[in-house]
Amino acid sequence: MSSQVKRGGKVWKAVVGVISTVIIVGLFVALLVLTASGRWVDSVSSDSASVSHAVSQRRITAYCPSRMTLPDASAYGDSEYQPSEGDISSSAGFAAFGAVYRSQFGAFGGSGDTTQLKDLDPTDTANVIAASADVDRTSLLFDTQLLESAAGVGASASVASWATKGDLRGLSATFCDVGALEQSFVLPDTQTGTTQQLVVANSSSKATVVDVRVWGTEQSGALALSTGSTLTVAANAESVLSLSAAASGQKGLYVTVSSRQTPVSASVRVIRTEGLNPKGSDYAAAAGEASKELVFPAVAEGDKATLTVYAAGSGSLTAAWVGAAGQSVHQYSGDRVTTIDLGDVPKDASALKITADTKVTADVTVSRDGNGNQSDFALIGAAQTDDRSAAVIPSGLDGRVSVVNASLSSKQMHMTGYDDKGAAVGEKTITVDAGAAASFDASDLGKNVFAVAADGKGLAWGVRLSSSAVSDAKLAGIAYIGATPLMPLQERIWARSDMTIVH
Repeated sequence: MSSQVKRGGKVWKAVVGVISTVIIVGLFVALLVLTASGRWVDSVSSDSASVSHAVSQRRITAYCPSRMTLPDASAYGDSEYQPSEGDISSSAGFAAFGAVYRSQFGAFGGSGDTTQLKDLDPTDTANVIAASADVDRTSLLFDTQLLESAAGVGASASVASWATKGDLRGLSATFCDVGALEQSFVLPDTQTGTTQQLVVANSSSKATVVDVRVWGTEQSGALALSTGSTLTVAANAESVLSLSAAASGQKGLYVTVSSRQTPVSASVRVIRTEGLNPKGSDYAAAAGEASKELVFPAVAEGDKATLTVYAAGSGSLTAAWVGAAGQSVHQYSGDRVTTIDLGDVPKDASALKITADTKVTADVTVSRDGNGNQSDFALIGAAQTDDRSAAVIPSGLDGRVSVVNASLSSKQMHMTGYDDKGAAVGEKTITVDAGAAASFDASDLGKNVFAVAADGKGLAWGVRLSSSAVSDAKLAGIAYIGATPLMPLQERIWARSDMTIVH
């Protein structure tokens, strides 16, 4: 009986062993099948070793400087000789075009309420919203959020100030700056009677350090500044550097502004006096990219013109009036600033074109004289050729549109005028022959033109401003604002796998 039990136990152990072996083999086979299928392996969205994504800017933040101010308006000495800002007035204009989610402006630094741009005429088919303000008390921040990034969608704004009495008699204007990590400026002289104040604005929530480098006309290479070459700009704050004190006695300046932590906006207030006689004021906006060919709209007969050039290498350039006969050849030195007196602008000329041996950055200063030994000047930067662009004419001012065709073929540009409610008031298509220019009053587009939008490839344009109050006082008053691009800003971001960073 016991032998039978022992045999039964051995058989049962053998059966269990066989079953266990079958289960283990089955699990091993299943594991091989599942691993080979990749079912349990993480997948990526691309078959290649890298992926890319296109990103577009859908938020535009622009800094609008406060009205022109004297660097020192302290009351001392005889009242007859005290500096005075007189009856100065200011105006700021804002416009947003296309698919806009929200557009608003408010005091720079976040103090005070914000004002939203609204469609004041819903029955109008124009997809434009606009608003006006002043910059008497503070600079402004203009913020626009877009629903899409496309040609013709964006925002434009500008500021201006003017006076018929005091030491700021004349007209000053500039467009509002969207800011960058690096910017450059081409500026007039810092000789006796001229003050230049670089204003750097940081609209972010993070403080930054800004490096300022300056080149002049009297030597090659960057100058050793007497006031230091760095600025610390707090979050949501502005800092000022006196360029005329830092680099005095120069016939022209080239300035670079580089922020280490966050993009900043910058502009330069330039004021000239000769004894007790005001000789004009204006804002200098950031220059565009260096190029071998540059065009400057909005010059006119009766102007006196000076060309200021900076280049890394020496060469020669040809300066030609567009719309009038006459050109001249000039030499420029590398790694320093060169100023060229172009004399009086001839009749029928409405633009200047320069062609250089090397890439240059340049600016044109035009000036006019008024009664009582007063004069005024405007700083005109090189114009861009964007397919879609716009400019805002601040309320209370008149504008004359100047269009330049530097190409070798005839081109057309369609322009539309809008009033301060965003309603379209008129439009026109202009044809500009190769190497020619055209100009017309903004009022030719319609009544009370506040903003101008342009659609046309290969043409550069800008607006020359004037004030009836200043001209009625028989004073010189000229200013210029360049067109703001309404083009999508897009970048492509690449992500590549790198197993060396896995530990």
